[in-house]
Amino acid sequence: MDSKPALSDYLAKLPSSPELFPFFYRGLVSLRFPIEVAEILELRYLSHHNIDRAENDGQGHEFGEFATARRVDMDDIGIQKPGHRERLSQLLLLIREYHAAHAASSSADENRLRTAIEENQFAQRQSKQYGKTSGITALVAAISSVLLSPPAILAQGLTVLLSYLCLDYFYSLSLLRREERILGIELGEVLRRRVRAVNWKAVVRQTAAILGYTRPLGGEAFRMEPEPEHRELMGIKI
Repeated sequence: MDSKPALSDYLAKLPSSPELFPFFYRGLVSLRFPIEVAEILELRYLSHHNIDRAENDGQGHEFGEFATARRVDMDDIGIQKPGHRERLSQLLLLIREYHAAHAASSSADENRLRTAIEENQFAQRQSKQYGKTSGITALVAAISSVLLSPPAILAQGLTVLLSYLCLDYFYSLSLLRREERILGIELGEVLRRRVRAVNWKAVVRQTAAILGYTRPLGGEAFRMEPEPEHRELMGIKI
């Protein structure tokens, strides 16, 4: 069975794939320390790489209400070094941009699916109406072909054609209803995954621990594998 992707996997793809933000965000705020040293080193590398790339792209710093609030959060967990505060602020601004891109993408998906559902429901109403009309007309044509003497070939042919159309419309209706259920499931998934609000206090605490600017709640940020000779003493097979 495939293992769950690591948090670093989501962070690596996040700049170009905003749909992954819910997985990254929920993985970040629920992260339990200590974690594997290789994973935390990869997270630190990606974080600094994204910050440096944003600087090279000419993205300016923002010292507005958001940045001020995040500095208060940094004070709460004891981050005082100016360099640490600056780098962490830049990372938080990037995460906010990722969230904004996710929100825009999620809203676009919601609008697309709601439009598709409305179009589907309109097509259902048309199929149902046309099916009823074809069925009633086929019944009238069938009665007419029986009552006419001699039976009218044209009325009989019309009965067959209208009966076929009636069945086709109701078969199409069943397909449209199935499609509507699928669209509804997709819409529900979009709404379920959407991150409507970010718990920035938790994000500040977790990202600061990942970058090594503060100790996580678990005490240590990463776990070290014992050396081979220590493994033998501990009874761990190599």
